[in-house]
Formats: sequence, C-alpha cells, structure tokens
Amino acid sequence: MPQRGAVIRDGTELVYWTWPGAGPPTLLLHGIGNYGRYWDLFADAVGGRLTLVAPDARGHGESARPADGYAPADFTADALAVLDAVGVDRAVVVGHSMGGLHSINLAARHPERVRALVIVDASPDPLPAGAERAQRLLTGRPASFRDRTEARMYLERTSPGYPASVYENRLTFAFREEKGELIWRSDPAALERIMSGRMPTDDRWDALAAIACPTLVVRGTRSNVLSEEVAQDMVRSLADGRLMELDAGHNVPLDRPRELADAAIAIAT
Repeated sequence: MPQRGAVIRDGTELVYWTWPGAGPPTLLLHGIGNYGRYWDLFADAVGGRLTLVAPDARGHGESARPADGYAPADFTADALAVLDAVGVDRAVVVGHSMGGLHSINLAARHPERVRALVIVDASPDPLPAGAERAQRLLTGRPASFRDRTEARMYLERTSPGYPASVYENRLTFAFREEKGELIWRSDPAALERIMSGRMPTDDRWDALAAIACPTLVVRGTRSNVLSEEVAQDMVRSLADGRLMELDAGHNVPLDRPRELADAAIAIAT
C-alpha cells in the first residue's frame, strides 16, 4: 500500500502518495477530476521497479481547494514542491491528460528536474474531439449521491466497461462522505477555473518543442482526446520523441496499466 504524505506550498496543502521501489523516482500526474490513487493499477504493474510519487492536484483528492491558483504555473510549482518534499532532484515524469499538459510545462521550464517524460493521451490542441464530452461530465455531473450504490451506478453508466476494482477505487478516492451523502472530492469551482485558464495553443506547442529529454507520447487508439495526427505532430515537435499506441480509450493507465508501466520503466532506465 502507498504511504500518504503532505507538503504546504504558499498556504495550500498538497497531499501525495508514495510507493517504494528500487528504480528511478517517477512523478505521476493525474488528469482533471481524478486523484493520485488513480495510479493504483499502474503502480501494481510497476511492481517496485520504480519509486513512485503521485500527488493529488490542488482542488482534487485530499489536497486543499483554494479559491484561486489554478493556472498552469501553479501546478508546475506544486509538482516541484512535492519533489522537494520527498527529496528528489530529478524524476521521470508520467502525466495523463491534464497531468500530461502539466508535465510538458514542467519539462520545458525546469529541464534540470526531469530525467525523461511520458505524455499519456494529452493533446496540446485546445479543443480535442473529446474535450466537450469531458467538460459536460465534469461540470454537469450530479453534485452528490445518496449512497455508494447510486454513485457506482453513475460511474458505470458514464464510464462503462471497467473491472469492479476500478469502480471501487473511484468510490474510495473520488468521493468523500458529508451529511450522509457522497460528494466529489474534486472541487467544481476548481475544475471550472482549470478549464477556463488553459494556456494558449501556441504556447503549448512552444513548450513541447522546448523539451530536450527523452519523451514518449502514448495514445489510446480508441481515444477521443488525442488523435493519431496530433500525436504524430507532437513527436515531430520533440527533440527526442517517439510514439506508442495502445488499444485503449482515453484512460490508458486504467485500460493498459502493464504496457504503460513497462514503457515507463524502459524510458526510465
């Protein structure tokens, strides 16, 4: 089981989870609306071959939910604060979706801290095909559920096809109990600020082109977020990039945790 830790940056508590391992330290950045323990299946597949650190992003999971501070630069500074808290100078960084975009900023602006990069189903384009659906799911979701059964029915309806362990993970870490009901840990106001505060498209592509470390772009072939064309453009923009496509939807770490773990270990070592 991972260990829970916390660090405070500029008055905001950031919770993170660590899995010990024999391999290089690896920072895992989750997507919008998720949480650090989203990476449990990936961590199981890694099996101690990497040392893993997975923060709950601000506004998500058990981390604090400040009224503001949701610009890309804030998430980059948070990632550095977590690395400092666990005593890591340089890390492999694996980022999924929103976390993939934050990993691009981290590697571009702090190359001395990033050993290698894995960008998982994240598009630098502002409106990928699945963006509108994702926004509806995040901002149009029910605010609360009467019990775990009702919450699980919603999860299975909106994200079908996963094993029971995935839904149990989400019930445990995506929700908290309040006044006898389950409510989301990810703050709706934070989600709105994140989605409205995205970097301009040109800035995203410029940051990608500035990355010098070995970088793997991972795309789910059934993803509605990252197209094959954009993924290939991303690889061409990188100084040292390559593409891996897996039979998966957008949630590659859930659909193909072992293949993604093996790829992360390969680029890390």
